[in-house]
Amino acid sequence: MRFFTVFSILSFLGAALAAQSKPPRDTNVVLKVSSDGNQQEFHIGETIPLKLSFKTTVKDTYEVNMAQYDRSGRMNYERFVVSPSDGAVDPLPTNTGSMGGITGYQFLTPEPWTIKLNLNEWIRFTQPGDYRLIVTSTRVSARDPSSPFGASPVTVRSNEIALKIVPADAAWQRQVYDEAVAVLDTRAPTKLNLMEKYDASRRQAIETLRFLGTADATRELAKRMRGEVSEGLDYICMLGLISSPERSVARSAMEEALADPDHPIGDIFLYTLGTLNSERGSVDVNWRDNHKRAVEELIAALPLKRGKALSISLSTAVNQAWNGNELPQQTMDKLVSQLVSMFDQLPLNEENALLSFRWDKIKSPALLPILKRYAQDYHDFPEMRELNAYNSLALSGSALRLWYELDPAGARPAIITEITRPRPRFGTGVLGLLPDETLPEVDFALAQHFRTSHDLDGSSNLASLIARYATAAILPQITENLDAHIGKWACAIQNPILAYVLRVSPASARPRIQQAITARGEDFSACNHSLFQDISTAHYDPVLEEIGINSLDDHDPEVAMTAATMLGGFGSKNSEAALWQRYASWCARWTGHEKELELMSAEMSDDRIDQLGLGENLMAALATGKSWLSNKSKLQRLSQLTNVRRLQQDLERYLKMCDDPALTISIEFNSHAAHFHAQVAQYEFQSLDALKEKLAQFPSGKKFILFTRPTASPAGDNSLTELRSFLNGHGMSVVEKQTN
Repeated sequence: MRFFTVFSILSFLGAALAAQSKPPRDTNVVLKVSSDGNQQEFHIGETIPLKLSFKTTVKDTYEVNMAQYDRSGRMNYERFVVSPSDGAVDPLPTNTGSMGGITGYQFLTPEPWTIKLNLNEWIRFTQPGDYRLIVTSTRVSARDPSSPFGASPVTVRSNEIALKIVPADAAWQRQVYDEAVAVLDTRAPTKLNLMEKYDASRRQAIETLRFLGTADATRELAKRMRGEVSEGLDYICMLGLISSPERSVARSAMEEALADPDHPIGDIFLYTLGTLNSERGSVDVNWRDNHKRAVEELIAALPLKRGKALSISLSTAVNQAWNGNELPQQTMDKLVSQLVSMFDQLPLNEENALLSFRWDKIKSPALLPILKRYAQDYHDFPEMRELNAYNSLALSGSALRLWYELDPAGARPAIITEITRPRPRFGTGVLGLLPDETLPEVDFALAQHFRTSHDLDGSSNLASLIARYATAAILPQITENLDAHIGKWACAIQNPILAYVLRVSPASARPRIQQAITARGEDFSACNHSLFQDISTAHYDPVLEEIGINSLDDHDPEVAMTAATMLGGFGSKNSEAALWQRYASWCARWTGHEKELELMSAEMSDDRIDQLGLGENLMAALATGKSWLSNKSKLQRLSQLTNVRRLQQDLERYLKMCDDPALTISIEFNSHAAHFHAQVAQYEFQSLDALKEKLAQFPSGKKFILFTRPTASPAGDNSLTELRSFLNGHGMSVVEKQTN
């Protein structure tokens, strides 16, 4: 629970800081730039690695954003100024990058914090000569009590360094090219512990070719872009091709690859081809037309493709058409039919994507034999979360789920077989789809296998299946195993088992859940921080509600905050009063000390983040609770009790949502029921039943505006019809509006 609170705060903070422009310069932070290895002379096209070191003597005041990459190839935190400027260009002038990506924060100290970057991301030298480089950065923020987030960005400026750029002769270029290609042609190691080094060397080789920028390097980048899962190398190839000084070579190389019968074409390839058809250095206003033309060129090339190249290219073409590049219906039907016929020839990641996200597009009885085969293709992976195992299991799991959708009677025995394996490949996320409340016939197998299981993956799957299907007949065997491990088992094992005990014997569950809540210290697994969410998701009971209410005052704020969230999501109307009482006491505790909760990102490991999280969770539980309606007056009361800025901001947003006389109901449908999403005022829902339950709490005659998008599915149309009937039956006034 703490992770989600911290992540939301960090995300909100990052977005807010990014929105501010031209932060003031601050001289208390020292930024030193140097070339890695102190090399000063580089050839045109040679990779120029830089080290940026940040430090300050001011304690606990300046924090640094430690992001080292993002999803756009380059970040916006640094600006590189080269003089003279007429011998250098931005290789990607229209690619502005972003502030996104995985990051963290820490306080700067007198000990430098260092990041390594390649200057070539932002600067390509076009002429030899002597240059000077200065870097400015906005990745540092200073403590600022006036900011709602506790910090504001500042600009820091580096020292100046000299770079000598020399011409790149043909012999040097050929040597660099040959060395990079040799690395890329090296066979993958058979030992897993060597794969990380192997992948890193391949990535560096691709980046070398990208920055080299010669005709040979450009052609090699096009050759290496093959639409496969390859550590993101296709993306680096794309950046190299669209920034290459040999643009005409890039175009011709891409066209040759497109026509090559054995070259697979992926989505990144098509994007690159469309970009190369636009003018360099300008915003492409015709990008849609260019991209559509690239799709049409791919479709024209499909008859020449063969083998793996055909399957990948065909999948790309069909997905592009589904993504808005419309094709004539006859052409589309033919492509989809061909794709279905070649389904088992697709790469694993493509198969997974089609079954997970495009099932509504390819659903066909013709796929049933393949689904059966994939679902029953059993592999006992020692480590189920290893990437290859995960992808293989995801495919088998999707196939089993969809087999059951097409043929419930035929798939049921396969599901029972999987449940009763000594080490089931799946938990209830896949195997919990049977309509049966319990399966007495699997009791003995589940109890026996759980008792003898000693690995995390197998035991957690068995625990979830026991929670879902087991009857009270095996309660003595399960509790005997449980009682020796309360507070010490992994959460994925302990909490589902407690949910099982709660379901079949609430009286037996009470002392065990209470024991699990109080178990803490070095020898325990801290599962009390996720216990309420894990158990309530599997099974909710008045016993759990009573324990949750008592836990609102737990001295561990992480336990209290998860109890609050559970009561908001599952609690009965009776739990509202307890939440109000605890919220009021929390607000009183921090009255006059609100500034202490305006934390910088580098302080997110501070205990105060848990106190802030507790306040936020209490407020959110009251404002968005399932079993009661928080109208404008209740939201105003919540706001009046606190001056903590984070809570005030959320409550102001909620109040704005309910200001209009007619509240908006926004609904989005997907072919899979799990992707239903609706919102009314401050409430969000993942099912039609939950939406109707909340709407029933509004007074009769309440006015609503119903916003929907075209459903494109009978299930969506039926849900809308059901919702209209429900609203009319409750005397609600409804105006409908549809968005694209």
